[in-house]
Amino acid sequence: MLAPGECGFSSEEVLSARFPLHRACRDGDVHALGALLHGGAPRAELLTEDSFYGWTPIHWAAYFGRLECAVQLVEAGCDVNSSTSRFAQTPAHIAAFGGHSQCLMWLLRAGAELDRQDYVGETPVHKAARAGSVDCINALLIQGAKADLRNASGLTGADLARAQGFPECAQLLSNALNQQQFGRFLAASTCNSVEQRRGFLNSTPSRKRSLDCIQSGQLKKARTSDLDLQMMMMNEMNGSGGKNPMDTGHAGLGPVANSTTGGNGSITLPFAPVGFVEQDDGLQMEDSSTSAPKEMEIFTVAAMQIPCRCTNSYAYL
Repeated sequence: MLAPGECGFSSEEVLSARFPLHRACRDGDVHALGALLHGGAPRAELLTEDSFYGWTPIHWAAYFGRLECAVQLVEAGCDVNSSTSRFAQTPAHIAAFGGHSQCLMWLLRAGAELDRQDYVGETPVHKAARAGSVDCINALLIQGAKADLRNASGLTGADLARAQGFPECAQLLSNALNQQQFGRFLAASTCNSVEQRRGFLNSTPSRKRSLDCIQSGQLKKARTSDLDLQMMMMNEMNGSGGKNPMDTGHAGLGPVANSTTGGNGSITLPFAPVGFVEQDDGLQMEDSSTSAPKEMEIFTVAAMQIPCRCTNSYAYL
């Protein structure tokens, strides 16, 4: 679409008069472009879109494969991802559609977006497929472009190449599509298997931990110190030969074994088994009616850790 006042002028005259940067990039005139850039050309002209295609100077350089001009423009401040207002196309789209693989590769290395979609949802891969450029397709795939993206019509680059009559490009893109899908499948499978192994290892305790839990939580070791003390006292009392059992108990226990006098005059050892009392003929079984205090019974049974045949139910707590 021509701007007002351009009627009757040829495109060449319009380019030379109103878009000198665009004309220099079209022709690859590096000297003229350098003179314009260093001669005080306004920065706004670098972003000016022509009245023919709506391209900026770097789009013209990309479409005609003018690599040196593109380099100068980028050094002067042009953005490699500058998008046209009419069709939302970047220089990478234009270079791929023009079939200039070297210029496209340089733009990609300079930071151009690989999978940028234009107003119809097409990426540089679609543009290269439309042009039938195997070199541009290879350049894009090497840099990691996606081959499975679809445009607004639901077509991939392989579909466009096949529809345009470029079977070699269609086969190349189909192979790349299958390879990328298989690679994503392998990556997902590997990630899932790793997560499953982590979950299994985290949920299953080790053998050492299981044994430690059994030993510490389920099995209790017998306390033999109190039993040995009681057996020692009983042996000494049986072999005392008429000695006072209290003396024997004091000799074995030291200052801890203090005697306690019951209500019926009997003396009960605090650490003796429940039901034993001291009588004239030695240590005898105490009658069930005269049992030791409850506190003593509980303490004695808990310390001995042995079953006690006692009528008092508190002894089993």
